[in-house]
Amino acid sequence: MRMRTLVCASLLVPVLALAQPKTADEWYKEGETQYNLGEFDKAAEAFKQGFALETADSKKAAYLYNVAQAYRQGGKCKDAAFFYKRYLSLKDQDTAKPISAQKRAETEHFIADMESCAKNLEANAKKPPDSTMNPDGKGEGSGSAVRPDTAGAGSGSGKTVAEGGDEGSDDDGGDGGSVTQTVFPPATVLSARFVGGAAKISAGSLEVPVQASFGLIGGYPVFVQDKLEIDAGAALTFTPVPFVNTMTMAKKNASFTSLLADAGATYFVTPRIGLRGDLGVGLLVFSGIAEAGNPFTDMGAPTSGALTMLAVRAAVSADYAITSNIYATLAPFAFTYSPAKSGLRSDIKSITRMDFMVGVGYRM
Repeated sequence: MRMRTLVCASLLVPVLALAQPKTADEWYKEGETQYNLGEFDKAAEAFKQGFALETADSKKAAYLYNVAQAYRQGGKCKDAAFFYKRYLSLKDQDTAKPISAQKRAETEHFIADMESCAKNLEANAKKPPDSTMNPDGKGEGSGSAVRPDTAGAGSGSGKTVAEGGDEGSDDDGGDGGSVTQTVFPPATVLSARFVGGAAKISAGSLEVPVQASFGLIGGYPVFVQDKLEIDAGAALTFTPVPFVNTMTMAKKNASFTSLLADAGATYFVTPRIGLRGDLGVGLLVFSGIAEAGNPFTDMGAPTSGALTMLAVRAAVSADYAITSNIYATLAPFAFTYSPAKSGLRSDIKSITRMDFMVGVGYRM
């Protein structure tokens, strides 16, 4: 029986050896298979083997990125951050096909998220008690826990650590599940926000109380630098203006509606926080004053329709990522200026509006 087992084993060894991947492409396919099966540790090891065998320098960075992805999905935050950094380092040397600003921003977001995750895991590991438990219930054991920051020490050469800015280790991510990314991923199709708040309108000597104001701003986003995104689109704002007709004493409503071509720029100071500036130029439509007796025109004269004026709008805001697609936005200052249209009261040289708004945005 033992002899039969030895014979079978000797026959299986060369078969298994032949079944092992031999080229970089074969290791990539093996890694992709294990990744799709959720075997992230095996996937990472396969991608490492592919990297070691790959002869084309232009392809090597992709293997490092795949290793990082596998570790991130497997919950190994520190290892994921290390390989994302190695990926960026290698792409920085690629002059033939440099990394795009959008891909760099996405990868840096991953790095920030993984480093935050690793710090949280390390903090949890250092919380007392850090010793083992005696099974007989007579107190704690004498051993101390192995720290995640020392488990991987000495695993690489000095040059590797210096270039990567971190160390790889076998530190596990805790629950073994995937890590949720709560950051601003690069938007590729649309960045839109709906805001509402209060507006203070100034029109000559007229006293206009603070009014509700609403806005919808959207555009096509483009990353131009590592943390800077610009988008070109449009802005629509609406502010109702109640008034009393001086002839009939009836309560009426006028409205300011702005339709602007808008350019916005967002700088991501952290993976979750972006600071934004907007500049828009377009038209202000002043409607609801067609009846005689309105307080906005000379002698309360009626208009033949809505008055259209030039409008220039500037705004600053701050965004905070709630999920990868939805964010909260705060616009503490938005200023709109329009030169007065002929026919308005002589003391109205211009119409200005200052807004304070909050709202939500969506990126995809």
